[in-house]
Amino acid sequence: MSKRRRSLCLLSIAVLPAFLSTGCGAVWYLDPSAAEKVARKEKKPLLLYFKAWDSTQHRNFRLDVLSTSAVSAELKDTVNAELAFGFFGEWQRRCGVSQPHACVVCTPEGKPIGTKLSINPVPTKEKFLEWLGRMKAEAKAALPAVN
Repeated sequence: MSKRRRSLCLLSIAVLPAFLSTGCGAVWYLDPSAAEKVARKEKKPLLLYFKAWDSTQHRNFRLDVLSTSAVSAELKDTVNAELAFGFFGEWQRRCGVSQPHACVVCTPEGKPIGTKLSINPVPTKEKFLEWLGRMKAEAKAALPAVN
């Protein structure tokens, strides 16, 4: 085995377990019903992001906010669904979303709580984290007490 190949092999042995244990970041569902089922099962808040997939706001929100390590870490405590605006009318009505570029947090049962966050203009990661923290607290407070 060449020296370079051996070095790569040793590096992968050292790095791979750490990578697998921390995960790759937040999981995003494309089906809100599937996300709701997972949220109910795991008793986690449901984050719905209504997007226009071909927009500058969507691209910038993904790159500047959602892909940051702090936001990605916070999103591991929620069940996340990224929904193409215009394809999920029932969910849009339920959440009071009339145009794309909005985030809504729901209870695990899919009931919207708190205020929507507009992604037009794209918020800073700090503003998004502050909003998300408030909404997660409201969603958890809405959970029934466990005896």
